[in-house]
Amino acid sequence: MTDLIVEVTEGKLEGKVCKTLNNVEYFAFRGIPYAKPPINDLRFAIPEPSEPWEGVRDATQNRNICAQLDRESETVTGDEDCLYLNIYTPKLPADASTAMPVMVFIHGGGFLSGNGTKDEDHTPDFIIERNVVFVGINYRLGILGFLALDRKEAPGNMGLRDQVQALKWIKKNVAKFNGDPDNVTIFGISAGAASVEYLMLSPMARGLFHKAIAQSGSTLNHWTCNSDVKSLAFKIPLLKGKKITDDENLYKYLKDLPLKDLLVTSLLALDTDPYKGGIHFGFVPTVEKPNGWEPFLDKPTYELLVKGEFMNVPFISGFCSREGLLTFTDGPAKIEKVIKDKMLCEHLPFTMTEENETELENRLKAIYLEGSEPVKEMDDFAIDLFTDIDFFGGIYVAASLIARKNPSVYFYEFAYDGGLNYLKKKLGIDRTGACHGDDTGYIIKTLFLSEGVSDQDKLMRERIVNMWTDFARTGDPTPKTDDIITTKWQPIAETGFNYLLIDEKLRMQEGSPLPNRAKLYQELYDKYCRT
Repeated sequence: MTDLIVEVTEGKLEGKVCKTLNNVEYFAFRGIPYAKPPINDLRFAIPEPSEPWEGVRDATQNRNICAQLDRESETVTGDEDCLYLNIYTPKLPADASTAMPVMVFIHGGGFLSGNGTKDEDHTPDFIIERNVVFVGINYRLGILGFLALDRKEAPGNMGLRDQVQALKWIKKNVAKFNGDPDNVTIFGISAGAASVEYLMLSPMARGLFHKAIAQSGSTLNHWTCNSDVKSLAFKIPLLKGKKITDDENLYKYLKDLPLKDLLVTSLLALDTDPYKGGIHFGFVPTVEKPNGWEPFLDKPTYELLVKGEFMNVPFISGFCSREGLLTFTDGPAKIEKVIKDKMLCEHLPFTMTEENETELENRLKAIYLEGSEPVKEMDDFAIDLFTDIDFFGGIYVAASLIARKNPSVYFYEFAYDGGLNYLKKKLGIDRTGACHGDDTGYIIKTLFLSEGVSDQDKLMRERIVNMWTDFARTGDPTPKTDDIITTKWQPIAETGFNYLLIDEKLRMQEGSPLPNRAKLYQELYDKYCRT
């Protein structure tokens, strides 16, 4: 098929024939615009649908990723013209009788970095081989995606709105690539996982997907929401030696600021922003104050979860056993401080009275410093603390609340420490356990993880890919057990919590993971986040 043409709503696309690692043929269509370029007057605007083109558009090459800053070199990668997606399908031409499930990948990176379309970062080999259509999307990042000035020209949550626009495009066009528009699963890791949960909560995304997988991220994680993005934005002109006091002039100033100046100065502003927890990204999703526009989100996420105001679709959620290892690279000063001072309460992202802090400090020390877990390293307690504050606490509480209404919530703990553990290998973290994002390498192919893969690693990869794609196909991650999938994964039960432990062996576990810590965070969220 040298002349590989697919016609979508906006025009014709020419794709490319590719092969997986196992020499399985598939078809790639890259750099497809799903929205107008968000440039000039659209810099901070709500995304608008893409426009039609004439002739055949070349979809054999990747296009821009979304603009982001490399902190070390202070160089900008990507571009503001970045709202593109890639589609990979195992079969063409389209045939409605053989339509396949669709999996839409939402990348992580703290809402500041990452992409969904660079082949060297992630290719769909393993998912494609399971007869699933794979879609990777870009969305605006940092201040470009999440500036919130309480005005229609910059309402906030533009990056999440981009995701909605991409899902609308997919629903309209994926059948042309043999995808089933009525069987779409969204999945993501870290900020991508939080995005998945945000999409479940936003009325704007209703009907655009049918299943969801959130790996190591939740809307209840403190770093995924900022209630005062505007104050952070006002620091930017000050750092450039200019004083601005009103919203209108701030908007005009930021809209016209050269891209590199905007990105560099927004990160400098972030560095002056006080925060609790181990990690912080500043320009992230927010609760909007709509005035003449449809909000993506206008209520706190805990309130929505408690009230059951979310899309009730089959849902996988989970975490890695030592998420807090990430803090060694993203918040090392926090690790050093908590090890030195052993003052734990000050890192909790909740507003509390001094009396409550004193009582809670004693409880925290009993759990983290005097617990029954054997201590191997002097900083183990700090890793556990930031595992819970930054990730596990919010992830567990959100899944528990969703399971009150939804009988199809599957929870997991990923504890396997192998050759495909993504972030540990990428960041060179030489510690035992599964770090934040480590399960990524067992689902998405990445070039830097191509060597040193053991037979056990390959088995783990096959298990996870099978469970994820079976879930996308049927809503059940283990519709049958065999030599690969040795355990039936049960959803959270009405009678109590249960979860799948993913390690060298698959094991169903009764009760909550990390039970004392899980109970603590349920109480903290209920006390300090309930409106």
